[in-house]
Amino acid sequence: MDNISLIPKDKKDRGLPKFVSFSAPQMEFSALAKIGLAAVLVFVIAAAGLYVWKYNLNNKVKNLNSELQRITGQRDALLESRLQNLNTVLEVFKNVLDDHNYWSLLFKMLEEKTLNTVAFKSFDGDDSASAVIMEGTAPSYGALAQQVKIFENTNGVVSANASGIALSETGKVNFTIKITFNKEIIRKK
Repeated sequence: MDNISLIPKDKKDRGLPKFVSFSAPQMEFSALAKIGLAAVLVFVIAAAGLYVWKYNLNNKVKNLNSELQRITGQRDALLESRLQNLNTVLEVFKNVLDDHNYWSLLFKMLEEKTLNTVAFKSFDGDDSASAVIMEGTAPSYGALAQQVKIFENTNGVVSANASGIALSETGKVNFTIKITFNKEIIRKK
């Protein structure tokens, strides 16, 4: 019978042949290949970083949108409308106050600048012309001239003109004086 043994009879034939090696093949990369692999590795890392950044930004957007929805749900549209109307009304009142003339400031100036011997009988204010027209009496023509000169030299007064000058039966001088003034005199500062 034939020998069907799988074990060789010669001891030197045992084991693997000498040309078989279990070590990995040694690969050598050129400098250009190393640079290319490094560039690919950097690109992959950058792409992964950008993807993570995009993912985080999308999460932040979702969170902010949900917070916006929550806050929007808490808004009171009626109150906002009323506040907007109030703001409009307040703006109108502000404009009215800014354009308001305080004639009492002019009276104070007239009181300070009027001579003790001069008396005024009437007062007529013309806001559009920034002027007042007053009728009065003075003890003499000199006192009237002095009064006109005092008004002319007052800050904020543009002009002071006396007219209708006449001697009364009592010996006093009757006159009408028109004082044109700068609007800033009757504005609050």
